[in-house]
Amino acid sequence: MSLFKRVEKRMASVGGPASDWARDVETAAPTASGVKVNPDRARQLVSVWAAQSLVADGVASLPVDTYRREKAKGRKSSVDSPRWLIEPNPFDTPYTFWHKVMISLLGEDGNAFILTPRDDKGQVVSLWVLDPTQVVVDEDSAEPRYTYNGKTYGAKDILHIPAFTVPGQRRGISPIDHAKEAIGLGLAAEEFGARFFSQGTTMAGVVEHPGTPKPGEVAILGKMLRKSHAGLKNSHAVGILTGGATWKSISITPEQAQFLETRRFQNIQIAQIYRVPPHMIDPSVQSSWGSGVEEQNSFFVEYTLVPWLTRLEQAFSRLLVNGQYIKFNVAAKLRAKTMERFQAYVYAVTNGFFTLDEVRALEDMEPIPGGKGSKHYIPMNLQELGVKPEPAPAPKPEPEPKPADDPAAEDKEEESTDGGD
Repeated sequence: MSLFKRVEKRMASVGGPASDWARDVETAAPTASGVKVNPDRARQLVSVWAAQSLVADGVASLPVDTYRREKAKGRKSSVDSPRWLIEPNPFDTPYTFWHKVMISLLGEDGNAFILTPRDDKGQVVSLWVLDPTQVVVDEDSAEPRYTYNGKTYGAKDILHIPAFTVPGQRRGISPIDHAKEAIGLGLAAEEFGARFFSQGTTMAGVVEHPGTPKPGEVAILGKMLRKSHAGLKNSHAVGILTGGATWKSISITPEQAQFLETRRFQNIQIAQIYRVPPHMIDPSVQSSWGSGVEEQNSFFVEYTLVPWLTRLEQAFSRLLVNGQYIKFNVAAKLRAKTMERFQAYVYAVTNGFFTLDEVRALEDMEPIPGGKGSKHYIPMNLQELGVKPEPAPAPKPEPEPKPADDPAAEDKEEESTDGGD
């Protein structure tokens, strides 16, 4: 049985049981908050889910282009795009494939392992994202070696992409494992809030009695208060206490206990772990970057997505041949308003950056028929810096027009001739 057939048989359940990916992997030690943190438990914290979704969805939603390096013409779009870039495998679309890769890096293990079955010619035919917790990396071998399901693979069979790396280790560091204290504190605060509303952590008030009532009298007084004032219908009833008893309200709110501040601080810490702008996962945090949506999107793309995209581009380009490489198109995330976008197009076309067909392609429009939109234009008044412009050549004098045939002029000429005789 070929490698590809074995992979198909083994990976036929990729879209099946959720336990393959939502495995309850406990960390080496519990957190100080008493909450055990694993990848699946961490995603139950809304801020972790939001941060992972923002990055994974941001990467997966970008179009991927293939290019070929050519010294003479620079970057050129490749005609023979690999099939696995369009359809990674029978079970995954490109979106779900890139999403799985990013979740492997962000949440599961800090490493992504992609099985790359090849045909008889050595060409990659499909891509399969493996469960990173089931892959063992050989840290001592001279060549990359990986063990998965009891079988050993080499670098040609498995593409390994580590996230956060440190010298001396081939395996990347898991962000969940190294930030488990911050995540555990966030989970503990969330559980505290849930128990606060389900069980109640404070009393609404107490009845102070000047003497020492008997236990039976205390029970009777409590029953009378509940009967007269408990429930929605009695929420505004007038209370009467006898025997010198007085009512004292207790007002301890979650804000006074710094509950909300603790949760907000944990959201900010989670955003720092994943390098996501805090305002994108916590609406109560105001953005300090830029004044508009375009500037904020630029920050997210430049500081959050680009480092991940660079990792993926360099890793997957190793699967291509003949100087080809892949490139994520981040222009889709940086689109401005219509007028601003068109003004940028005018500047790019008039300065020779883009052709008309390239601009139309960005707007999902067909090229201009006849190849008329494939030319580059530059302003005619540009001169090379430091070079004195040559004077324009003087225009050539136009020849004098010949006089038209005029009978009156001929008569005058004849009279002049006769007079001379």
